[in-house]
Amino acid sequence: MKSLLLFTFLAISIYSCSPKIRSTISSKQPPLSDTTFVLVLQQQDDFTNDGIEIGTIKSGDNGLSTNCTYFEVIDKLKQMARQNGANVIKITEHKVPDRWSSCDRFTARIYLVPDFRKHEKEIQWSPTRKLTWEDFKGNPKSISNLNVAAQTYCGFGFQTNYVTVLTKAKIFVTTTFTCNLSWVRPDQKNRADLLEHEQGHFDLCEVYARQLRKKLQEQKLTVFNLNTDANAIFKNVYALYLDRQELYEKETNYGLNKEKQNEWRMTINNELSDLSNYTK
Repeated sequence: MKSLLLFTFLAISIYSCSPKIRSTISSKQPPLSDTTFVLVLQQQDDFTNDGIEIGTIKSGDNGLSTNCTYFEVIDKLKQMARQNGANVIKITEHKVPDRWSSCDRFTARIYLVPDFRKHEKEIQWSPTRKLTWEDFKGNPKSISNLNVAAQTYCGFGFQTNYVTVLTKAKIFVTTTFTCNLSWVRPDQKNRADLLEHEQGHFDLCEVYARQLRKKLQEQKLTVFNLNTDANAIFKNVYALYLDRQELYEKETNYGLNKEKQNEWRMTINNELSDLSNYTK
């Protein structure tokens, strides 16, 4: 009898560990590859469809779901989108974890558009996704300092799962470039050296995101110390990051000192390589 009960419990754990994903497809397209980028737009993001609306996808809670944090569910929704030929997910409803469910639950519409970049509000750092001037969508006219040629608005942060005494803390660190707050003056868009300097800001942000991820992973975080310890680690790393960004600007003279710019580029690349075990 004990063996039967044990087997039943394990079976439930195995088959109920993932969130329930459903879809209603009205215009299925040829599937996209597993590596195709899928843009995720939040509820508050404006979006005008210039492609094909494919259908609706939803994620729910199986009742015993465990792998259902925001980022884990989004990854599954991206898989569903690719299977149906979509490269844009527009979230229309998001229910956060509460006393009734530890899962993030979504309803979203999916689309296939010719150029997802024109709809991007934020860009997650990627070694294969370098910045272009088209990503700088902010308005420089609102900036009074005429000596500033461009501005990169980027940052990093972390989120956790819904942690209890029975669940292990999961940490998700992201590095984000905000398109509408980043800008370049029109007469500076022909400067490849300036774009390289701005990419350096974004890359340096990723360096400290990886340092944060490393320190959080090394810390034994539980429901009892999560808020205090994780926030303390973040504040410490973020202070170091701000100092380093200022030093980058000072030593490179905003990218005008070519020799120093090259030195910093190599230093940042080396630090990214040294922290390659902490990309996730």
